[in-house]
Amino acid sequence: MELTPAQSQIVRNNHRFRVVNCGRQFGKTTVAVEEMIACAISKDNLVICYVAPTFQQARDIAWAMLVKRLDPVLIKANETRLELTVKTQFGGESRIMLRGWESVETLRGQKFNFIVIDEVAMMRNFWPGWQEVIRPTLTHTLGSVLFISTPKGFNHFYDLFNTVDKDFQNFHFTTYDNPFASVEEIEAAKRQLPPVRFDQEYMASFHKTEGLVYKEFDRTKHLFDDEQEKKIRSNERIA
Repeated sequence: MELTPAQSQIVRNNHRFRVVNCGRQFGKTTVAVEEMIACAISKDNLVICYVAPTFQQARDIAWAMLVKRLDPVLIKANETRLELTVKTQFGGESRIMLRGWESVETLRGQKFNFIVIDEVAMMRNFWPGWQEVIRPTLTHTLGSVLFISTPKGFNHFYDLFNTVDKDFQNFHFTTYDNPFASVEEIEAAKRQLPPVRFDQEYMASFHKTEGLVYKEFDRTKHLFDDEQEKKIRSNERIA
């Protein structure tokens, strides 16, 4: 499958932990599926895991696409457990499993070579799940993770996206970065949705959208540190 230029940027990057913040219909599921397949067939005995917020979402989002794309190398598909056994380029086998974050504890103690965590912003209790369960499953294998999501306020995904560490690389793409998306449809959504909602869902911008008394509140415009406040007050006195 041919990837878009934006998707190719993600795939070509070799950082261990890649965090992709993208707008709706950017094509993140395609990236996830292609990366899982490439990893699975690259070596024997690899274990790849795709994690969605719920088990049902994992089925709805990625299962059918994976089965279709894996058809030439698919050995066995267990639809009840959402597990796939595939033939590698060396004639051996690797495994892809799909799981829900609501049961993340079931992954404790396992070993993974590659994990995709989809819709990260929707994950409840993300940090305990990541730090206590997921991250240790990568230690033995030196495994990697692709985190992908559309933002949802300034929650854990915002913090993850802004992680400063040599193993991490972040990416930001909007719905416009998908050349197959209808620009006319995006522009229609822009007219019909509140600006904050459009910015969050299509432009992948971080906004606080819940509980605001002042709807025009903008973090970058209306929040400032002590030094900025001193400058503002000083300028007011001079004026």
